[in-house]
Amino acid sequence: MLESINKIIDRIEGFAMILLMLVATVVAIVQVIARYVFNNSLSWSEETILYSLIIMSFVAGSMGVRYAAHICVEVLPLVVGPRLQMVLKYIAALLGVAFALTIVYYGGRLFLNTLKMGQLSPAMRIPVAYIYLIIPVSGFSMLLRYLWIVESLIKHKEYKPLAMDISST
Repeated sequence: MLESINKIIDRIEGFAMILLMLVATVVAIVQVIARYVFNNSLSWSEETILYSLIIMSFVAGSMGVRYAAHICVEVLPLVVGPRLQMVLKYIAALLGVAFALTIVYYGGRLFLNTLKMGQLSPAMRIPVAYIYLIIPVSGFSMLLRYLWIVESLIKHKEYKPLAMDISST
């Protein structure tokens, strides 16, 4: 079940990254054209690009779990036996679960507190809480992925991260 959920998350994150990169790029180009060709600046462009980059960063955090791209100590498993290697994999996965739960909890609190305050962004006048919503959503996505890793370890299946090439999608 977690494997099928993981595939759905892969597709959503891939589409979100493409869309956010496209938005940031197009808005930046339009802003440059507006400023230097028409001598007029878009008041909302910097904020749009900034929020796109922030959201991309959190989506990439979850993708990093899937691609096994987060920082790790690789020399320790090489110098210990296979039994201790398995223990280290469990510890790493459980620490990942704890980290993801922390992000979900505190990100959710930040979202709810900001929503309650009704804070609006300066240029676009949208609720800032909607931007903060990516924090618990990303944490939940990470949590599902770490749980999938734990499930793989329990079932004695090797976890295969996605390859970082275009053909993997």
